[in-house]
Amino acid sequence: MFETIRISRYSESLLLAWVKHSIAISLLAILFSTPLSAVWAIQIENHGIGKSDTAKADITADITNVEIDNALSSPPNVPPESEKLVRSFLDYTLPHLLVDDEGLAHQLGLGDSMSDPILIDRALPIMLIRRDDVMKLITKEANPFELVNNPNNWRKDKAGRLVPNRIVFSLRRNNSDSEAGPHTWSSVTLEQSREGSWRIIQVGAPKLSRAMNQYADSGVNHFILWIPDLNRHYLGKIQNHGVTLKVLFKDRLTESEPGKDQPINAHFLAKLKQLYEYLELPKKLRPKTDQGQTPTQAP
Repeated sequence: MFETIRISRYSESLLLAWVKHSIAISLLAILFSTPLSAVWAIQIENHGIGKSDTAKADITADITNVEIDNALSSPPNVPPESEKLVRSFLDYTLPHLLVDDEGLAHQLGLGDSMSDPILIDRALPIMLIRRDDVMKLITKEANPFELVNNPNNWRKDKAGRLVPNRIVFSLRRNNSDSEAGPHTWSSVTLEQSREGSWRIIQVGAPKLSRAMNQYADSGVNHFILWIPDLNRHYLGKIQNHGVTLKVLFKDRLTESEPGKDQPINAHFLAKLKQLYEYLELPKKLRPKTDQGQTPTQAP
């Protein structure tokens, strides 16, 4: 996210930059009619994500593990209106934001060239889980598959097909004359409202998009497992009717390396519980020895 810009009355260039970014934020607010903290921010405030989770529960009460197994093992059901919103953002809104602003393009992960097209590389469902979900696994009130069979994550369309409530569209831009690369990576994340409309909740996250591309298995349908409370993202897949996770970023707390499989076992869950307990402490009471182990995942 941006660092705070301190504007001096003697610095006209900083003042112009501040005005420009203010206009960009206002434009997005008008276009999407949803309060974003900033379009290039990593995400909106966590407490604003999934606020209507409980209200959605009655809609998805009849979803079975078999249906979710099939949905996540297959290419995602991406509603046309969601992709249309992303393309509209890329074709009309984003160019206005990036005019003469290479710095913003870099922060969004879009590189230097404004003339190269931005392409949708893939769309992945996002399975969002909270502390309660993790604690149910620890106490064995739930099994790992219930991380993805969660009313917060699914709806059914009129045809009875499962649609993920959140979808991340991975974006790539080719910054050379060769189609083989190099590419720069970015993303747009959408969330579906209870009424069924889609809104943009995140733009940018180049590290996440790059890692998704780098560690994805060829020919496999993946999803993102997101733990916003802990700022954790894992690349998931369904294997033998179970959930398998892959690490996207180096994690000193769980002693995990990028690209490695992460079993959902007692050790992993205990580390997540430890992190929750650590974050609940006031900063001045947090053990100094643990601060170096605090996760720094920030795609």
